[in-house]
Amino acid sequence: MTSTTIHDKYVLNTIFNPNYPLDFNNDQQQQHIDDEEGVELAEKGKYADAIDNFTRAIELAPQWASGYNNRAQAYQLQRNIDGAINDLNMAVSLASVQSNQQKVLCLALTQRGILQKYLGKEDESIEDFKQAAELGSGFAKQQVLLLNPYAAACNQMLSEMLKKQRQCGNETE
Repeated sequence: MTSTTIHDKYVLNTIFNPNYPLDFNNDQQQQHIDDEEGVELAEKGKYADAIDNFTRAIELAPQWASGYNNRAQAYQLQRNIDGAINDLNMAVSLASVQSNQQKVLCLALTQRGILQKYLGKEDESIEDFKQAAELGSGFAKQQVLLLNPYAAACNQMLSEMLKKQRQCGNETE
């Protein structure tokens, strides 16, 4: 059984509720279709096609932060780090000024933090993770702790202490 697409829902709503005002104009409807198809293509490993779909969706709604975040994920999977960073910067910029985009902002900051860490930009990475952690990302909270040099030193000392304790326990048995 296949899932119902946004286009299918739009058609069904038009048929069953002909007097009900339509939720989208044609550009918004097409933008959602392109985005949904882009996600499906990315899941199938067709990253170039997914990027094309996300690009069309962005062209129809250039202020839509989620479109940039989605395309950034496809760029990242394609190993186009510069393209991913550029789109994540745009997603963060757009989502920061839209109060209803906090989830997208959290996702974009987390993803950008990962890429900053990969690029060796520890300070930028920590800042992104801190902001994402404040928005509720558990992964980002964990990264802030791991990247904190004091926490890392404490974790290392604790690990060494536990290792020694286990060794002492094994010697007495």
